[in-house]
Amino acid sequence: MKISRLIWVVILGILFMAFLAGCSNDEEAAVPEETEAAEADQQETDPENGIEDEKEVPESEAPEESGIPEAALHNVEEIVKEKGKYVSNEMTDEQKEELAKDVESAPDGMTGEEAYSVAVSLFAADIEEAARIINETNPVIKIDSATPEDEIDIPETETVNVALLLDASGSMAGEVSGGQKMELAKAALQSYASDLPEGANIMLRVYGHEGTGTDADKAMSCASNEVVYELGGYDEQKFTESLGKFAPAGWTPLAAAIEAAEEDLNGQKGDNVRNVIYVVSDGIETCDGDPVAAAAALAESDIQAEVNIIGFDVDNEGQKQLEEVAKAGNGQYKSVYSESELNEYMKQEYSRLYWEWLAWSNDRIFDILEQSNDIHFDLLAANNDVYFLSLAAKNDMISLQYDFKDLGKFKDSEAQKRYVELVTLREDTVRDHFKQEVERKDNIRKEIKEKLDKQVRETSEENKDKYTP
Repeated sequence: MKISRLIWVVILGILFMAFLAGCSNDEEAAVPEETEAAEADQQETDPENGIEDEKEVPESEAPEESGIPEAALHNVEEIVKEKGKYVSNEMTDEQKEELAKDVESAPDGMTGEEAYSVAVSLFAADIEEAARIINETNPVIKIDSATPEDEIDIPETETVNVALLLDASGSMAGEVSGGQKMELAKAALQSYASDLPEGANIMLRVYGHEGTGTDADKAMSCASNEVVYELGGYDEQKFTESLGKFAPAGWTPLAAAIEAAEEDLNGQKGDNVRNVIYVVSDGIETCDGDPVAAAAALAESDIQAEVNIIGFDVDNEGQKQLEEVAKAGNGQYKSVYSESELNEYMKQEYSRLYWEWLAWSNDRIFDILEQSNDIHFDLLAANNDVYFLSLAAKNDMISLQYDFKDLGKFKDSEAQKRYVELVTLREDTVRDHFKQEVERKDNIRKEIKEKLDKQVRETSEENKDKYTP
């Protein structure tokens, strides 16, 4: 009896062990199915960058269905518009408490996409202003009215007209150091005209060269006002011949000569036309005219000529009047008393154009540099703002994953992994987009700057050489 019971106990034990073994075998048989599913999931993972291919989210899990606004990912224009509720390094204690409540109120079991959208609503960087600066910055440098595709609008294209008005009144027959005033004036004007650069026009008008200095001849002499060399390029033979057509004779109709010069230059107008008048006289107006008014009218006319006066051996009263004439004509007055002073002044007037070209060049070089620096540093500052603000937002979102995880907000570990990938992709997308745009515009800036610098320097050197002192 005891043996029979023992046998039954053994039999029952064997049967129980067999039952356990069968259950164990069933569980082991289920393992390959799970492994195959895991392997299938792994096949959807990009082996190079570890980012899963985007899988279709079931309708029940899509952000719009869960009530979570879907955040932008690849559309930079939409990303720029998104602004988070919090800026971590600027948060008050009250805002920190509010943030904790927002995190706690996030749905449980979120997908990576849903968690990403929540994070964007909380911490998306405000880069709208920086993006606007980058998008609206014009990398084109401009000087005067030129554009990078056109030739620079420079004085090289100017028409320069020089009108010489020579006093041929009787007093010009007087002597000074070096010889007769008239002969010295003729020689100085000849030298000045011969040195003018190619392309400049010159004319010579004489006044007071008829009659005598007597009262009987005053009317005739005051009416003597004649162009002896028509406006045009310098021809040495013709200019020399024109200087031989007159000698010092009568009165001094200075005002009439200036008024006539306005008529001479009447057709010479425009932005690219420069008119300069030099009056060589040894005395004041003696024909009852108003040379100050005449000079002012000329300077204010469309011709916009400057009237420079060279007072040749002029007394104090004459200097005062001639200075007023030059001032009214927006020009300069210079007193000379000898051949050497007259020649030196004409050389100075010639070299004045050299310094004007130098100043023109320097002004534009500095203008180009200033514009270039403004463009470069505006782009650099805005790009830095985009970079650091986006990076800070990314770090905040990355840190947020641990709160989501601790509170059970992720559906699973894959959702957490996907969340990190989306946050990183967002920051990379914004950074790369604006970096490329800044580099593109900065390259345009550098190319235009180099081109304009070269054009300005070459043009300046070419023209300065014509007027080298």
